[in-house]
Amino acid sequence: MQDDFTVFWRNNERAYDLFYDLLDRSERGAYDDNFLAQLAAYREAEGDAAHADIFAAQYLLASGDTEAVILCGERALRSRPIELRVWSVLSQAYAAAHRYTDALVMQGYAARLLDTSLVPNCPHEMLTAEALDCLSVAMGKPNYAPMALSRMSYDAESGFSAREGVFAGEFLPEDASVALPPYYVAAYTEQEKQGTKAWLLNTIQDAEGFAYFVGGDFVYDLIRGERAPGKTKVYLTQGQEIVLPVVGATGLQHLHVKTQSIEKDTPLSPGTPNFFRLTENTTLSSDHAFIVGVPIAVGHSPARRPLVLNFLADALPWEILHDHFSDWMPNTARFFAHGTIFDQHFSVSEYTYPSLPTIETGMYPHHSQIFNDNFVVSLHPDYVTLSERMRMAGYATANLMGDGIGVYNGTTRGYDRLIVTGYRQLAYEGVERMIRHLEGLRDTDQFIFLHTADQHPWPYPFYQITSSVQARLPLAERLSGAEGSEPSPYLRATPLSEEACRQGMRDLDRALGTLFTYIEEHYRPDEYLVNLYSDHGVPVFSKNHYIVSPDMTHAVWMMRGAGVPEGTVTDELTSAVDIYPTLAHLLGFPVGNNVDGVLPQLFGGRGRKIAYSNSLYPGRTYCLRARSQTHTFHLETWDGTLPNGTVDLARAETTFYPRAYEGIAGHEVDTPALRAFFYPRVREFLKGIGNNGEVFPAPQKS
Repeated sequence: MQDDFTVFWRNNERAYDLFYDLLDRSERGAYDDNFLAQLAAYREAEGDAAHADIFAAQYLLASGDTEAVILCGERALRSRPIELRVWSVLSQAYAAAHRYTDALVMQGYAARLLDTSLVPNCPHEMLTAEALDCLSVAMGKPNYAPMALSRMSYDAESGFSAREGVFAGEFLPEDASVALPPYYVAAYTEQEKQGTKAWLLNTIQDAEGFAYFVGGDFVYDLIRGERAPGKTKVYLTQGQEIVLPVVGATGLQHLHVKTQSIEKDTPLSPGTPNFFRLTENTTLSSDHAFIVGVPIAVGHSPARRPLVLNFLADALPWEILHDHFSDWMPNTARFFAHGTIFDQHFSVSEYTYPSLPTIETGMYPHHSQIFNDNFVVSLHPDYVTLSERMRMAGYATANLMGDGIGVYNGTTRGYDRLIVTGYRQLAYEGVERMIRHLEGLRDTDQFIFLHTADQHPWPYPFYQITSSVQARLPLAERLSGAEGSEPSPYLRATPLSEEACRQGMRDLDRALGTLFTYIEEHYRPDEYLVNLYSDHGVPVFSKNHYIVSPDMTHAVWMMRGAGVPEGTVTDELTSAVDIYPTLAHLLGFPVGNNVDGVLPQLFGGRGRKIAYSNSLYPGRTYCLRARSQTHTFHLETWDGTLPNGTVDLARAETTFYPRAYEGIAGHEVDTPALRAFFYPRVREFLKGIGNNGEVFPAPQKS
């Protein structure tokens, strides 16, 4: 890359030529000494490391060195997990190494990308239920666990078939590297007739249209646990106390509970967690199998806070809200007037699927590789999530309201309990759920995550607008949003969509008022840490929509509690990746070298000079806004982003704007000082996104 700052991006011509020479040789199967020499030259020219590993794996596959193929292929897979050539070499190598489930998963990814039929490259007897479950996840979308949009089955005569499904009353398939009990899929039940939700789920889960008409609103309770075949013993040390979740696995079931002081039967509600507080060794038994969840430790530690709350208010737009905060959300404004508000906080992405992992890992999406909502990419086990850090610190971890998008990819793997549903995430339900949770577990140290979506805009034909807005608006405004079904980041501004979003903010605030009052009445200020943030903004107030404009990326972040300055509104730049190191600072857990976030200056850190917001959505042009305190660097490519998250950055438009006139035609600026400031920093950020024009061609469909 040049450093005279006259041109933002130039591709590496030497590496480009070598890549296409190697590609030609691989297409012809010319794996000889000249191939190795060109590969060495490509590495020396600083070619893409993942591409080099792919070529090396192809060479080794032709040589029959299965173990080395897997070594190179898995290294490429880690940095480029959505890449057909990686899947191809690994599928063949895994099959040769008798790792048939892994081979099947690689085949599933390829079949999904190419929309082709799947022919197993393993013995039919290896197509076990466990292998098919893993294939079902690979063939589906990562959103909305425990749904399986392609629940796979196999018949020797007809081959593979897929249907909509859900892992109900089952354990979810999970990455073998996760050293935790798997999630059991139960139904969330609270103060209602026992067994009804389990019966409903069991009865209709195979019905056509279940995923669309029911799956998105059904509330699942995912519990980490193990199956007890009919009896289990729980051993406690002297003075130890726990709360034990137990899930009934059949319709009519009784649990026999025996301790030194008690022996009694109790009904076990089927398909939903039942909770038992134990203070001595206990034997649990039943005529049928049951699920024993991870115990919740009772007792406080001076090294922990009794309550740490992460509250994700999905799509809460600070760009719109900050001028109306005390009017639209008075309860929230009052509460955080005693904490800190980050006024210049920006999301990294424009929608939730990449934003949630960004917050939970402190990593940019192109570093975690979780950005493509069409493929299940598992977070590498070396990357420790927020919930894992808190679990290691001894907190009871619970995601009491969420949409399930962090389950299959591992983003939320540190929570022992996840209550999830696809779309119905109303704050008043989540708040009441949390208060009930705390009422039973006030004597434990809790890390709780709530993800609500009251103000999140959805296409009106798809999603019902709240009745208060429907009834209140004049007819012309009520009818203003009845057409169109764009994805939510591209919705247009109409009176209906604007008012629905404003009403959602008011509804959220009303629920938060109840929660904040409860916290203030039951916890001292040094006993809690409340962290409220949004993952992105909204387009429905935009006059000139742009996917990474301030309307879409100027997000909410505010904190209150132990260690947080009181009565502070700071204008230092912060990013969604900074939430992770800030919690680490306040709660005393380590930050890995993989974390991209920095500690804000407010807490004694170095802070940041630039906040990056980008749209890395496959098929659409790559868009970036990099913001300093005074100016914005704008980049948009001419080409669409590839499924693997790369794009040719040499084919792009770039310019600068003053922050106050960002994106407004006629206000473009360009000075040597701006180039010298932005170019090296933005180039560093873009490493791993620019592909140097090197693209593996997709195979031609026959």
